[in-house]
Amino acid sequence: MSTPLPSVHTLYKRLETVGKGSYGSVSKGVHIPTGNLVALKIIDLDREDDDVADIQREVSLLTQLRDAPNITKYFGCYMDGPRVWIAMELAQGGSVYSLMKASQDECLEERYVGIIVREVLVALAHLHRIPVIHRDIKAANVLVTDTGRVLLCDFGVSALLQTSTSKRNTLTGTVHWMAPEILQTIAAYDAKIDIWSLGIMIYEMVKGAPPHANMGSPAEVMDLITKMKPPRLQDNEGGRDMRDFVSLCLREIPSETPNLANRWLARSIGNERTLVAMKATMADGSLTPYGHHNIWTSTMVLLRMS
Repeated sequence: MSTPLPSVHTLYKRLETVGKGSYGSVSKGVHIPTGNLVALKIIDLDREDDDVADIQREVSLLTQLRDAPNITKYFGCYMDGPRVWIAMELAQGGSVYSLMKASQDECLEERYVGIIVREVLVALAHLHRIPVIHRDIKAANVLVTDTGRVLLCDFGVSALLQTSTSKRNTLTGTVHWMAPEILQTIAAYDAKIDIWSLGIMIYEMVKGAPPHANMGSPAEVMDLITKMKPPRLQDNEGGRDMRDFVSLCLREIPSETPNLANRWLARSIGNERTLVAMKATMADGSLTPYGHHNIWTSTMVLLRMS
């Protein structure tokens, strides 16, 4: 006779809610046996727009990524009546988006942007080697821990490819960060769309919002993305290294976009991890990088070597 699984309420206790979305909510919680703080993503299956298959795919992917670098750690998934509890690592510093909102002019300084981008590249290099497309890279989906680690989160719309050369054709993600090839009449895209979204995320961190943020309709934004030249940072919006890096990410021809699946690239990023000391808020401006004297130079080299 099999032993019944323990109730989630004997393992975790919910504390305050820290976020809400169409999927449900995220709460700060505590793992009762150890006292460790965790994040609890709670999805209500009674909602009409919840797809059980999507949740199963997300949990399956999170299980594969347990030991992945710079990705929020997954602790377990539990049923609680009509709800699913997904226990994850808690990043008490909040999202990069929340750091932006707490900063002067709601933008981040270039030295901090460079560190965040480099750490996201570590996560993306691992994902693209599997190969997995995240499909929703943006400041709100990058978290910072209280010890300064940078973590990529939210794999609800991620896709597992059959091979590194496979293509997808599903319209998914957040509109302003979408690559043009996703929006074509006959969509065919691969992991390089994450590099486009990373370029848009840099634009977002530097300027406080993604391109076309003032447009009212998602349809208008999608039309502009497919018809306009790729966005660029102006000369007064950051150093040349960062501006060149954004241009490298936002290529008009998708085949010119660097490919993080390159084995040498992935190995180099893993061996040259930049350590970050980052406070939960930036009120005193004390976010301090340790490592390369020019974060953009090293990151550009890694991206170009694909």
